[in-house]
Amino acid sequence: MNQTNTNLTVLQQKEFNSSIHLFATNDSTTLHNKRMLKELNLPIALSIAHIVQQTNTDYDNNEQLPLELLLCENQQVMLLANLWIEVGLVNGSIGLVKKIAYENNTKPPDLPKFVIVRFQNYKGPPWDTLHPNDIPITPITRRKRTQIPLTTAWAITIHKSQGLTLDKATIDIGNTEKQGLTFTAISRVKSIDGIRIHPPFSFERYAKMQKSAFTTIRKKEEARLQQLFGLTSTSQDYNLHL
Repeated sequence: MNQTNTNLTVLQQKEFNSSIHLFATNDSTTLHNKRMLKELNLPIALSIAHIVQQTNTDYDNNEQLPLELLLCENQQVMLLANLWIEVGLVNGSIGLVKKIAYENNTKPPDLPKFVIVRFQNYKGPPWDTLHPNDIPITPITRRKRTQIPLTTAWAITIHKSQGLTLDKATIDIGNTEKQGLTFTAISRVKSIDGIRIHPPFSFERYAKMQKSAFTTIRKKEEARLQQLFGLTSTSQDYNLHL
């Protein structure tokens, strides 16, 4: 059954409000993250990446660590590197910043010595026996930059959410359908009960989904699989929290 916020309990609304928000655009993602960071009302440290070397090669910015990173205690962040796959420290892991530590005689915007992040899904040996999920994240070097491999993650773009598996998400699919945007966003979440579409989309937006090239290709592929394997359907009917 489709639901609006008025159909959700206060607790359910709170859970969705604190869930990761997926946005169609970078501008909406940045705006949400800055608003959440400001609401913490705590000191914010700027970390500027070290430039390892200047070259004439231009890399895709997605391959780079952030040039500038804002850090704050109780900030929700995402890990940007596979540091220790076996214990859950993987690209896309979500955690909370607990402490920012600096070398003697350094301060923002210098690089921190390490940032302690609480990862609920961490399964390795404890660094702090009193807080076994608190892990120090140190700077790493990728391409031309050395930086703490974190990014603010109350919100991320739908594009960057590819490959993630989320328990809950609030999804803003925007006004334009590109490259299966809606399908990508919805398929990031483990179950239908964990999805809220906010704001609700109009019929016109729904029509754009149906007319997109990605949807046409997917429907043809589903029809082909049905013929091959005698399947009744390869799609699911999504009951979303609108």
